[in-house]
Amino acid sequence: MTVPLGRFRGWRSVVPHREEESHNLANSPALGSFCCKGHLRGTVEVEFWGVRGSIASAGSRTSRYGGNTTCLEVNTPDGLFIVDAGTGIRALGNRLMADGSDCVHILFTHCHWDHIQGVPFFSPFYDPKMRVNLVAAAPTMGAGSLERILAAQMQPPTFPVPWDVMPSQRIFHDLGENESYQIGETTVSWVALTHPNEVVAYRFDRGETSMIFCTDTEHPPGGPDPRLVDFARGADMLIYDAQYTPEEYEERKGFGHSTWPIGIAAADSAGVESLVLTHHDPDHDDRFLDQLAKVVGKERPGTILAREGLRLTVGGNGS
Repeated sequence: MTVPLGRFRGWRSVVPHREEESHNLANSPALGSFCCKGHLRGTVEVEFWGVRGSIASAGSRTSRYGGNTTCLEVNTPDGLFIVDAGTGIRALGNRLMADGSDCVHILFTHCHWDHIQGVPFFSPFYDPKMRVNLVAAAPTMGAGSLERILAAQMQPPTFPVPWDVMPSQRIFHDLGENESYQIGETTVSWVALTHPNEVVAYRFDRGETSMIFCTDTEHPPGGPDPRLVDFARGADMLIYDAQYTPEEYEERKGFGHSTWPIGIAAADSAGVESLVLTHHDPDHDDRFLDQLAKVVGKERPGTILAREGLRLTVGGNGS
């Protein structure tokens, strides 16, 4: 296995500082230690770097939609956020290094492997000038902590570079019940939903703009999860897990995923303008997803399937 040491600046052990007092970093006297500015366009933009569920599925059959596992970039004037660290985060990290970025906020919906497996290959972790805020909500941690979980996958013999020797500055934020994460005018809140070992959906609010990222969730019998509907009410955009067709779901109940009709029902019930479907099954190739996109577009015009490289302006009619 090759290790991304091209930007590794030595083997100095850095003990990550844990922020305990407040998750509203906009009011912190040490703001420069934790936060950075995002773009200056005044909008909230998202870009998909990984849209595949369960396991990466590279190859010619998935080249247009992409085979990387979940990773979403959320760019705001207050800072750059990343949701989940699937294999898609590797390319995003390389771009951040090329751009000269010095700070990022990574939020984890949960800690299943396809949502954290890109961590060892995120090149900003190997840059001592980089400040990385790592955020998770309490329900997804079980009896452990985010730091312990991320470090565990980087222990020999499964990975040659231990977590604690990466020289970046890492600040952990464990969000408790009803606790949000705020950077400048951007507020990130969460709600616990249904998935094996727990999962949370995140809501980004900035001014009149709002976006929900809801992956790896299973709906209750008969319709969308009412917790999600309440959480997403009035949002501009809902990004939703639609890994299974309705027929596939009947054979996979309890696996922790949902379907496109439930995604449409959730968006309609919550009054959400734009719906984007993601977390595509690894067996759903480009041809399959093209056909699904046609069906979904007829059922709810404007609904799209996420693909790697897709960039959307939130509140901008999905374009």
